[in-house]
Amino acid sequence: MPTAHTVEQPQGIYQIKVTLLGTDPPIWRRLLVPADLTLEQLHDVLQLAMGWENCHLHEFRIGRQRFGKPDPMERTFGGPRTASERTARLFSVLGRAGAKAEYTYDFGDSWEHQIVVEKCLAPEPGRVYPACLAGERHGPPEDCGGIPGFYNLLEAISDPEHEEHQDLLDWIGGSFDPESFSVNAVNQRLQKKFRPVRKPSARRRAAKRVALKPKPALARNLHSPQDRKRIRPDEKIALMLNDRDRELILQHTFAGDELTARLRIVGQSGEPAAYAFNLDDLDDLAGYVAAEANHAKDKKMQKQLQALYDRIATLLESYTDEPA
Repeated sequence: MPTAHTVEQPQGIYQIKVTLLGTDPPIWRRLLVPADLTLEQLHDVLQLAMGWENCHLHEFRIGRQRFGKPDPMERTFGGPRTASERTARLFSVLGRAGAKAEYTYDFGDSWEHQIVVEKCLAPEPGRVYPACLAGERHGPPEDCGGIPGFYNLLEAISDPEHEEHQDLLDWIGGSFDPESFSVNAVNQRLQKKFRPVRKPSARRRAAKRVALKPKPALARNLHSPQDRKRIRPDEKIALMLNDRDRELILQHTFAGDELTARLRIVGQSGEPAAYAFNLDDLDDLAGYVAAEANHAKDKKMQKQLQALYDRIATLLESYTDEPA
């Protein structure tokens, strides 16, 4: 069930090590990631760090729980349900040093990665996150046949007498160095994908930070499900947004296209329009608006974002998708 976000989110940094299982010597990366990243965002980090091209399905497994993109048919057939990676944040599913997860990419080639939280750190002023600290070896090329195919590829391209030498060398583009790896190249890709965190001014650091929080009456855990209208998990509800609301979301938050594409459809100028969201999407949107409100430099914009957050939180509090 979605949980209304508070504007304050854990500000810690996780140092994680990611190892591609089955590789010897191992292909690995050491990364710094914000504790409030969602698993969906971590997927993007892993793709860039390992050199994948994000052209296949994936899932996370933490303990016995799978996380990914839930399939509505899972409910129909009564099998184990996949939890949404879009709402699972690292601090809630990997909340301590030593916590582990498995990330599988491409269910055909089945690239399995082990993720280990090595340390929980305080953010370092001036450092941009996510970031890569270290790593070794080039990741495998896409669609090479999993671990067996990868090592067959390496053997073939390094041996001119191998029967597949020329075919696989042509397929790989003429050359492939399995030992090549660049921390700088990974960080450039990460910085291009993830907007750098704003650096607060000395004046702002010196001032007492005002924590924006939802009104106590909106705290979800203070309301019983009986007080809220019950809807289906996939049912959508209407969020009324005016032009300024849309501008705040589209131009000043990190919300991705899966949430914002619908907001690009403009109704009659000057009139609020209704946009449909299920509770998971609405909860995600609340989190993005809340995070931006907490970092806004402009006081007027901060108040507008807070007011928008309060409206979304109020709407979230009006519904539940929990079973009766």
